[in-house]
Amino acid sequence: MSRSLTGLVVALMTALFLLAFSGYQVTGETAGPRLLGRLAASLVELDRWVPTHREDMQLLARDRPDENVLIDDLPVDVLLPSASVLAVGDRDQELSDLLRDAMGRRLYTEGRGVLQDEEGGTHLGVTEPVRWTVTLLSASTHGTWRLALIATGLVTLLLVVSSAMSKRSPLPHLLAGAGVAAVVSFLGWLIAGSIGSLFASSVDKEIVLILRDGAWLGLRNSLAVAAILLALLFLWRSLFAPRIHDERTYWPEPADTQDTYSSDPA
Repeated sequence: MSRSLTGLVVALMTALFLLAFSGYQVTGETAGPRLLGRLAASLVELDRWVPTHREDMQLLARDRPDENVLIDDLPVDVLLPSASVLAVGDRDQELSDLLRDAMGRRLYTEGRGVLQDEEGGTHLGVTEPVRWTVTLLSASTHGTWRLALIATGLVTLLLVVSSAMSKRSPLPHLLAGAGVAAVVSFLGWLIAGSIGSLFASSVDKEIVLILRDGAWLGLRNSLAVAAILLALLFLWRSLFAPRIHDERTYWPEPADTQDTYSSDPA
């Protein structure tokens, strides 16, 4: 494989690795439930729903103080500890956070099958954005991103080792790959931010915000890696490149050779 082709492959695999890492983070056990909770909350406009149902939930909690309270009027049925419901009192925002977190965790672990519409069933068409958003952020997709992360990471590592053994620095190609990932993430973030105002539905707006947050995470990761690689490349060229240049074989100038071997025999 030629040097230019090897560098291109290293840059491509670096970009794919960083994008896979961002997907792995977005669908992780922390970000995934949080984003899905936001989506579920937008389906019912949770901040408006809670004040009108808070007293009913607290009444159920007082009847069963040592048990869980089933909330089945939401897009996702959830169980909350009665003690938690009673502890929030009249603080609607804290109760909203509890419900949002519970819905997000259930969507993350069980998938779109737990979503319910007004008729009590799940009727999400293939083209429904909610369907694909839940699928792409679920725990099953997190496993797919893990495999992609491992595969791209191993290939990138092998290419870097191969370049190092050939006495070629892989840093410029790694930096180029990080730059490609940053550009792709920035374009995703920019497009998501631009089209968000085109939607009137709160659900569609939340989906666009979720996409924008995922793109921002990818942009942040790519820029951080690019900064580290740029610093390493600067150190490499400052410390090691001059040494390598000095250790090259010295070939005398023609004038020096002439002075050495053309002395007068007399």
